[in-house]
Amino acid sequence: MAPPSKPKDILSEPDTGTVNTFVILAKPPDKNKTPQSGNSLASPNIQTELLRSPTIAQKTSNVSEQDDSASTHSTASASKDNESFPDIVKSVNHRVVHVQQKPPTVQAMCFNLLQFSFRIVGDQKISSTPEMSYPVKLVDESLQWCDNALEYLHDSSDFYVVGVLGLQGVGKSTIMSIISGIHSEKSKWQLFKPQTNDLKESGEYCTSGIDMYVTNQRVILLDTQPVMSSSVMDHMIQYEKKPIGAQDYHSLDNALTIQSLQQAAFLMAVCHTIISVQDWFIDTNYLRFLRTAEMLKPSTPINVLDLNAIPEGTIEYYPHIVFVQNHSKKKNFSEETITKMEKTLLDVFQKSKLKYLGSVNPQSRTYSKDTPPRVNLFLIPDKEPLDTDSANMFPEYKIHPGYKYLTEALGQQVLSMPRSLLTHIPQSEKHWFHYAARIWETVKKSPLFLEYSRLLP
Repeated sequence: MAPPSKPKDILSEPDTGTVNTFVILAKPPDKNKTPQSGNSLASPNIQTELLRSPTIAQKTSNVSEQDDSASTHSTASASKDNESFPDIVKSVNHRVVHVQQKPPTVQAMCFNLLQFSFRIVGDQKISSTPEMSYPVKLVDESLQWCDNALEYLHDSSDFYVVGVLGLQGVGKSTIMSIISGIHSEKSKWQLFKPQTNDLKESGEYCTSGIDMYVTNQRVILLDTQPVMSSSVMDHMIQYEKKPIGAQDYHSLDNALTIQSLQQAAFLMAVCHTIISVQDWFIDTNYLRFLRTAEMLKPSTPINVLDLNAIPEGTIEYYPHIVFVQNHSKKKNFSEETITKMEKTLLDVFQKSKLKYLGSVNPQSRTYSKDTPPRVNLFLIPDKEPLDTDSANMFPEYKIHPGYKYLTEALGQQVLSMPRSLLTHIPQSEKHWFHYAARIWETVKKSPLFLEYSRLLP
């Protein structure tokens, strides 16, 4: 009877009298131990155990050699092995263990080891920094810098800073909650505390100083107190909390204006994007306030440590700005009205260095190379009453797609805006925190604001 044909081995050389066998990741046999039966498998080492590499075929170096003792008990050994390894084909004459699958390459094994190590290092790095469950103070109500937020920041440079500016009661905190994604149309709870009805009746504001929250996507959100607010001035009078250098101003009204300008100039120096919120169009005093804050914005330093001014001819940093028209009415969503709003903003900011042109808009417009960018203007309507459409079978045509759709679109478009470097060198989140602290101290002690206060009535 002819001996059974040996299975094709992917690791073997051309069929010759002597066949050289390549054993990958297999433990070499110990010379001190007695040789085992040819049908047994070699014990895998620790690398094959971690990487789950397949069993590699082992074959005797000389096919012509025949062992009489192996031939004697070949039948018994084959039956025993067939019971323990039913899916492995064996040949007693050639003493071959069939290869089940293709062994992994060296590149694949290295990739698996690196991926395993990176996963361990990444888990340790993420677990070392606590996650934020609520906003913390970056600047308190006394305009003093707070260091509590530093423990929530990473060493990575892939972060995005978004700030907000606006008058009292326009919905700044609500817009920032929408950007963070922690906002529900049906629930009254949101990330940044909104102004309640009691505060509205008493004329009080909700956010004092600057609140900071860092999302899981490493977006740093800065919610600020209202600018040019009479309620803030009343609070300063009651608790005698005057800003630094207030004694040098002509009146407390001028001190409040300078304080608001310092806040806006600070955001223009440390934010990638600023969201300007209004609840009616158009407030010329507020737009003039933005242009003044741009003029008083501190220069971007070349050296973050000593805050030296940049030399002449160096490009100065200016953030993107998005104009959000909150509580918009039905008539504001017409194409004609939006065009008039954009034209007004173009006339006001035509000489501004703020990046007010882009693709943030409430309508899905397509742009081409020949189409010039339009003003970053987004309209948000009032919240719709619950179960309005279900109560009426034929609801009124709203022109806009609805509050929920527009708020989601605003968050997506703001988060997808380009992110340029705040300074001339890349920064990490912790470096940004120290940089922002130095900018805040520089803004409060800048003589430019005192000189400008002399021009005020």
